[in-house]
Amino acid sequence: MLGKKKKVEAETEDADTVAPETEGEVEGEEGAPRKGKKKLVFIVAGAVAALIAVGVVLMTVMGGGGHDMPTAEEQQEEAVAAAPVYYELPEFLVNLSSSGSRVSFLKMSVTLELRDKAAVATVEANKPRILDTFNTYLRELRPTDVQGSAGIYRLRDELMSRINATVEEGLVKDILFSEIIVQ
Repeated sequence: MLGKKKKVEAETEDADTVAPETEGEVEGEEGAPRKGKKKLVFIVAGAVAALIAVGVVLMTVMGGGGHDMPTAEEQQEEAVAAAPVYYELPEFLVNLSSSGSRVSFLKMSVTLELRDKAAVATVEANKPRILDTFNTYLRELRPTDVQGSAGIYRLRDELMSRINATVEEGLVKDILFSEIIVQ
């Protein structure tokens, strides 16, 4: 019996020794999936946060930030505000500069495209100064200066720079020629 008791105690000790290892392995196996689950939760949470951030950026860029659609009255007011405003200057008839005995004339009708309706009052108030600036410049031109489309573009640029120097910068958006005759 003593032999059996020692044998049983040895088996019990072996079981005790083996049991903690087995329990540790079981805990380790359970612990490993728990760590994997934590990593998976962090990865999923990061992906969701990234998708939300991308959605917010797209909504901001595309203008979907909760803006209401404009009413019909607002659209009509915007259309009126965006409608071009034109101001027609009187016809210009000037002698062109020439070195020979031949006299050349320039006849020109100009329409100014203005920034807004309030600009009309400014142009009318400065009309004598604008006409003087244009006439002075046009009298210095030679017939070759206004030949072809390149000459007309140069003429437009020069007149724009002179009118911007005469009145407020940006008041006149463009100069439109209704008629240009060089004779």
